[in-house]
Amino acid sequence: MDVVQSSIAILKDVKFFLQKISASEYSKPIPLIFDSSIGTHTRHFIEFYQCLLSQAESKNINYCLRKRDLEIENSPTSALAAIDYVLENLEHLDLNASVTLATSKEANTHLESTIGRELHYNIEHCIHHLALIKIGLNIICPRMELPSHFGFAPSTIQHRKLTVQQ
Repeated sequence: MDVVQSSIAILKDVKFFLQKISASEYSKPIPLIFDSSIGTHTRHFIEFYQCLLSQAESKNINYCLRKRDLEIENSPTSALAAIDYVLENLEHLDLNASVTLATSKEANTHLESTIGRELHYNIEHCIHHLALIKIGLNIICPRMELPSHFGFAPSTIQHRKLTVQQ
């Protein structure tokens, strides 16, 4: 599976829980995950995807310039709309295009990268937050059934399949 298809699969998993969670559950601070909410973590990784999409054409990526949109953080409906936008636009990315990645808000430190590499980073970043979200969902929505692969990297899922087959 390529990085676009992996992103699509992971974001569809996010849509799964967003369609089931209430706004109050979504925005409730959870002590075990540093008093952040499911919405805080969801907003965070959505905004990284949004940065990549909106900045790709300029060839300059700076994730520090994300919006920190409280509407996405507090409303599962807004998060769903933002994910739908990302899903509609992922396939238009030129994965081989070279970009410069700024590593601070001031953009005084730069690294060379590609859109494909940055999309891969977004996948790994999203999975990290989904693992935290899974913990939070188990606390505030213990009856919500998530896909067994939720919060796991594609390589971990593949490794588990191979281990079971052996």
